[in-house]
Amino acid sequence: MKKLAISICMLITLSVNAQDNKKFVKAMEANIKLLDSAQTVEQYQNAANAFARVSTAEKKEWLPVYYNAMSNLFIGMKQTENAKKDEYLDKAENLIKSAEEISKDNSEITAMHAWIVSMKISVDPMNRGMQLGMQSGMLTETAMKLDPENPRPYLLKGMGAMYTPEQYGGGKDKALPILEKAVEKFAKFKPSSSIMPDWGEERAKKAVEECKN
Repeated sequence: MKKLAISICMLITLSVNAQDNKKFVKAMEANIKLLDSAQTVEQYQNAANAFARVSTAEKKEWLPVYYNAMSNLFIGMKQTENAKKDEYLDKAENLIKSAEEISKDNSEITAMHAWIVSMKISVDPMNRGMQLGMQSGMLTETAMKLDPENPRPYLLKGMGAMYTPEQYGGGKDKALPILEKAVEKFAKFKPSSSIMPDWGEERAKKAVEECKN
C-alpha cells in the first residue's frame, strides 16, 4: 500500500508539472509573438512587462528574463537621447546578468549579453569603444565556445567586424567570411523548442549582401 501511495503521488506530481509546463510554454509563445510584432517603444514595453510577469511566476526559468532583456534592448535602441539609451541598456544588462545566474554557461544568454554591451558602445564610441569592445568580443567568443553550432555569436562577431573601421582591423572584407559562416550555421540550426531563441537569420543574410556590394 505504501509503495502504491508513493507511485500515485509521483504520478500526480508529474501531471501537475506537465500542466504547469504547458501553461508556461503557452504564455511564452504568446509573449514572443508580442515581441516579434512590436515596432514602437510602447509595444516593446508591453512585451517587456509581459515577460516580467512570467519571470515573477517562474523564478527558475531563464527564458522570460532573457526576452525581457531583449525587449529592453530594443527600447534602448529606439531612444534618441543618450541618457535614455543608457537607462534601458543598463536595465537590459542587469536582466541578462540575472538570466546568467539562473542558467550558467548558456551560449544564448552570453550572446545576448555581448549584443547589449555592443549597443552600449554605440552610445559613446570614442570613450567606450576600447573597454566595452574588448568585453563584447570576449563574451562573443565565450558564446561560440559554449555552443559552436549556435549561429548568433557568429552573426554578432560579423556585424561587429562590419561596423569596425578598417584601420582598426574591421571592414566588410573581414566581416564577410564570418557572416557567411553565420548563414551556414543558421541553415542547420533548429531550436530545441518553440520558445527558444531563433532570431538573426534574415539579418545575417542581409549583412552578407551588404558586405558583397
